[in-house]
Amino acid sequence: MIRFRHRGSTGGAKPTGFVGKLGASLFFFVFFAMGSLFEVFIVREFARAVGQRFWTRTPCRIVQSKIEDRNDNEEPCAFVVRYEYAYGGQTYEGSSYRRNYSGSENYSKAQRLAQQYFSGREATCYVNAKNPADAVLERDSLLVGLVLFFPLIFVAIGAGGIYFIWRPEPEAKVEPLAAPVVRHGRKGRHAMVAFFSIFAIAGLGMLYPLGIRPIAKTLDARSWIETPCKVLRGQVRSHSSDDGTTYSVYLLYEYEFEGRLYKSDRYDFIGGSSSGHSRKAQVVEQYKTAVAPVCYVNPKKPAEAILKRGFHAKLLFALFPLPFVCIGLGGIYFTLRRKTRTGSEAWKPRMRAAPAQSETLSVLHAGEGGRVVLKPRHSPVVKFLGAVLIAAFWNGIVSVFLVEVVAGFRQGNPRWGMTLFMTPFVLIGIGLIALIVYQFLAIFNPRPRLELSSASIPLGGAAELSWRLFGRVSRIGQFAVTLRGSEEATYRRGTDTRTDRSTFYEMELYKTSSPAEMASGQVGIILPQETMHSFEADHNKIVWNLEVYGDIPRWPDVKESFKITVAQAAG
Repeated sequence: MIRFRHRGSTGGAKPTGFVGKLGASLFFFVFFAMGSLFEVFIVREFARAVGQRFWTRTPCRIVQSKIEDRNDNEEPCAFVVRYEYAYGGQTYEGSSYRRNYSGSENYSKAQRLAQQYFSGREATCYVNAKNPADAVLERDSLLVGLVLFFPLIFVAIGAGGIYFIWRPEPEAKVEPLAAPVVRHGRKGRHAMVAFFSIFAIAGLGMLYPLGIRPIAKTLDARSWIETPCKVLRGQVRSHSSDDGTTYSVYLLYEYEFEGRLYKSDRYDFIGGSSSGHSRKAQVVEQYKTAVAPVCYVNPKKPAEAILKRGFHAKLLFALFPLPFVCIGLGGIYFTLRRKTRTGSEAWKPRMRAAPAQSETLSVLHAGEGGRVVLKPRHSPVVKFLGAVLIAAFWNGIVSVFLVEVVAGFRQGNPRWGMTLFMTPFVLIGIGLIALIVYQFLAIFNPRPRLELSSASIPLGGAAELSWRLFGRVSRIGQFAVTLRGSEEATYRRGTDTRTDRSTFYEMELYKTSSPAEMASGQVGIILPQETMHSFEADHNKIVWNLEVYGDIPRWPDVKESFKITVAQAAG
């Protein structure tokens, strides 16, 4: 039975109904709204930091410098400073170390500032010329500008998703195969490079504070000197937010090094807070009841000390920025690798004849008696490994946030905002795990082995196909072999690249429900002369495949595709 048919575009599938489009739009709107909100906050902070670069650099003298214990759960240690400076013929007194500074989470940070700006020191402050009474010792860091790109990822995903859902469906259009093809790829490539650059910059911006610095400090601390210390205060701090409560270890201890007394409250190099009160309470109690606790002191900077050194599970958070960096740099690399034809060369039709037999050996290899054995395009093992890699990448990122959500429920403090936000990501992850299971089971399916009488079949010519199935053929309910010719045409509409795929030729070569006939057989192939031969150009492809399908009840079906070559008609 031979069937000819033409299919419409299959690219860019979208929700078909209004309700489906509305639901998908709400999903993407969450990305867009969250990204936009964070972007506004970050832009405002960055603008203020830039504005301080125009403040006047002015000499000042530190009048008072001390560390104040406010017994505040969030920022218990504060560096308090007063300094005098002259501006415009008048004397002013300032008390701001930095704009919006209200204290430090760690004693060590406040101690470092007190040692840097000690009483009586001649220092430099920065004065606002529009309001000379407004001055700071340190200006806001411009590094906040690196964070500008991170929310743009969510903005791009949200806006792009909504656009593709609601844009009018263009009429399917397939360019004539022999027609000149003009490629306008420069704008598209620039857009893709800009998109992937957002990932790369966001990842690189997070890589130093979250990854490189903690790991470098951990390596450096191996040479720090073990020193006896005394725990002055120990508690589990709670940090409240709209999504729930998180906890952190706080241990204030003092130690003597080279005849001088120091204080520190640094527990490890990662810091931060997370769910799980009981485990942190055990750590605090362990140090408070220890007979001879020790800390590790940096001999180059004795004011710097730590209680827990060496690699531990918490340092895995240092790997969080790597997926963003890999996606960004990898996307830029593969985008720029694509060649763009411009000028008069772009008007030249680029069609090539079917490859010679030597070229075909990438998908075929010689069998007995001059026959060729076809190789499947993707083996079940390759499909399984691909599913594992995709699922591991996706769920690895999602699990970082999922742990926090689960811990919140276990502690009786559910974080509903985070839970609702993470739900679609978790569902996708579950679907990917199901895909792994599906592809794993498919590995144990019967495996087809196809042989063709020649490496290529000319239009109007004939060939003989034979097959054998290895494995439990009796499990298959119905078996079919189909020859299919497909056309792919790629074109641009504005900045959007679309690929239309259509099946122009389909021939069911064999179909049976008999296990004996499935196990092995052969069939002849005759190709009409008026159809199209295999070729591949920049924008058009003609691909011929032999599709093997075996229906297995309550189990993954046998689905294998074998690429073949159809040559031009002889003569």
